[in-house]
Amino acid sequence: MRKKTKLAAISFMLLSGTVQATAFAGQTHASAVTYSIGASSSVVTTLQTDLKKLGYFNYPTATGYYGTVTRDAVIAFQSSYGLIADGITGPLTLDAVSRAILKQKLIADTSSYLGIPYAWGGTSPASGFDCSGFIYYMFTKFGVSQTRTTSSNLFTQGYAVNKSMLQPGDLVFFHNSPSTGVVDHVGFYLGGGSFISALSSKGIYVQQLDNSYWGPRYAGARRVY
Repeated sequence: MRKKTKLAAISFMLLSGTVQATAFAGQTHASAVTYSIGASSSVVTTLQTDLKKLGYFNYPTATGYYGTVTRDAVIAFQSSYGLIADGITGPLTLDAVSRAILKQKLIADTSSYLGIPYAWGGTSPASGFDCSGFIYYMFTKFGVSQTRTTSSNLFTQGYAVNKSMLQPGDLVFFHNSPSTGVVDHVGFYLGGGSFISALSSKGIYVQQLDNSYWGPRYAGARRVY
């Protein structure tokens, strides 16, 4: 009878979805390496170096020791990127920091293409860019796997980011004709309220999210990497 009762309980957990929240969650935490106050390693050194590049680690040099300065830098980063802000560095935070560093390099490189002319369907500096073609080119150049697609399809990828939480490298989307509700323009958020995209009138160009043209046409943002 006890065996049948135990099997019934497991069946209920499978049906209700509580297994993932108990056994599997426990296994994940047990196997994941985390870093917190008191840790010392080369991983901590790299973390500090990267957080300094991103503007979060306010100490002259990386020390490799995870103290309160590192914890506070991690909390600030986690808060900015929508992670649980506990000051503990696990795989999710390390991955987010790594991605932020790559996007920092990507965003810095977008200025190399200012003035490249607009071309419908274009995906290279030689042929010109359209808005989604520029996204495809930059992501591909920096090793982020992408399929050549449209603005509206990109708007279904990744996850939504609130305007107040935008970070450099996020994708920002617009309706050129707001009444239709169709997403038909995309650019890279640069920070400071500005974005860069391919415009039919100017080519690759930087503008403000909230200017008189783009402000009313803003459709949302996605973090696809």
